[in-house]
Amino acid sequence: MLTQTPLWPEPPAPPTSPRPRRGTRASERRRKRWTIGIVAAVTSLVVAAGSAYAFDVFDPEAATPSSAVAEAQVAIAESVSLQTALTTDLDDARAVLKSPDGKAANKSTRRALNTAIEDAERVVTSLKSVTTLASGTEVDASAVLKASDALDDDVPAVTAALREATGAVVASGRQARLARAVSGLEKARDGLKSAVADGEQVHAESAADAAGRDALRAALDDAGDLTSQADKLIARAAEVQTAAETKADASPAATAQSGTAQPGSAEAGAASEASTDVLGDARPLTKALTEATAGIKEAAAAVSAETADDAAEAEAGATDQGADDTGTDPGDDTGTTDDTDTAPAGTCPEPDQVWSAENGHLSSSELAQIPFASGHYVRSDVVSALAELNAAYAAEFGVNMTINSSYRTYAEQEALYDPSSKTAAPPGCSNHGTGLAIDIGGGVAAFGSAQYDWLKANAEAYGWVHPPFAEPSGRNPEPWHWQSVKAPNSY
Repeated sequence: MLTQTPLWPEPPAPPTSPRPRRGTRASERRRKRWTIGIVAAVTSLVVAAGSAYAFDVFDPEAATPSSAVAEAQVAIAESVSLQTALTTDLDDARAVLKSPDGKAANKSTRRALNTAIEDAERVVTSLKSVTTLASGTEVDASAVLKASDALDDDVPAVTAALREATGAVVASGRQARLARAVSGLEKARDGLKSAVADGEQVHAESAADAAGRDALRAALDDAGDLTSQADKLIARAAEVQTAAETKADASPAATAQSGTAQPGSAEAGAASEASTDVLGDARPLTKALTEATAGIKEAAAAVSAETADDAAEAEAGATDQGADDTGTDPGDDTGTTDDTDTAPAGTCPEPDQVWSAENGHLSSSELAQIPFASGHYVRSDVVSALAELNAAYAAEFGVNMTINSSYRTYAEQEALYDPSSKTAAPPGCSNHGTGLAIDIGGGVAAFGSAQYDWLKANAEAYGWVHPPFAEPSGRNPEPWHWQSVKAPNSY
């Protein structure tokens, strides 16, 4: 069989590649997406880290502070606490200086407390310098720690000294106030006892139907309970004072160890409460004693005056009878009963007393009634000065002076005199008989009272004084007895 050969050769067919399968193409697309995602994630992390550093959001050093900074933060917290506690102690110390105890304390303890306050103020100022950490760097932390270390010894020592000085001022002032209160209480009690003794004598010598005798009896009976109360309170005060003195004798070391008398301790609080109770009870009781004394004296004076009037009437009747017998005109009366010629001359038991025949025999023209005390008289040449003194007293205290006794006639002196008592001078020896002495009641009748102290400071400017014999250290302490500077003697 013949083969036909083409005249031109056929062109070659174009080359063809084999068609990839569908699964292969999907795999390639997934690889591309993962690659893009990883690149994007890495880029995001890099950008975020850069931003954190840029804005100080992430600081490895801040996340893990150095030990110096941590210690400084602890020191700052402790300094704030110490500053608060020491400031409280300072406030307490300043308050004590202004309190009644602080004002009554002796000068040395007050000076010691002022020094302790100055030292404490210096330490408080130093503590303020270690209460901040400016930048939080290790340099600042080291400075804070150095300042804190320097105060480690100062703070406890200064705190202890301040508390000890504060306690010393309280103890000193409280003892002084107790001593003053007891002294005033004792004097008021003794004054009442003396008045009771004199009142009992007046009551015994008075007539059974004398006006005011029952009132005197009631006043005398009431006095017994008051003196008993005073004795008990004085005994309580002595116990408190003894306990305080025992604590004061303890050494500072023993005191600190045992807690005795430490401010704020239970024992110190009990001692303070006991002394406060005594002081609180002493004032009203002293006032009650003084008022009772004045009441007895007033009642006794009223009874004595009636007794003296009765005696004068009897004497006048006898004189009238004698005048009738001798033919003397009974109406020839000059207004005075002058028995100077019949008064016996005498002497006085004390060197500062001067007997005078005129004592107790002043005429009505020589006397003047005290304007603010009806029924009481002094010599007419001193009454105006006494009135001026009373006006100044009233301006200070809002009330007039209470006059319990003034001019005494010779008969009144005889009725009051008791040789066994120092309360009244012998007849003819008392400045009450000269019209130049007065006994003042109210607050004046107690040593150390505001009224007594005011008179001591101001009375002399008006011509009235408290005589030496009547001073607390005198031979017969009488806070109520005052006299004109014109008095012939110191009684």
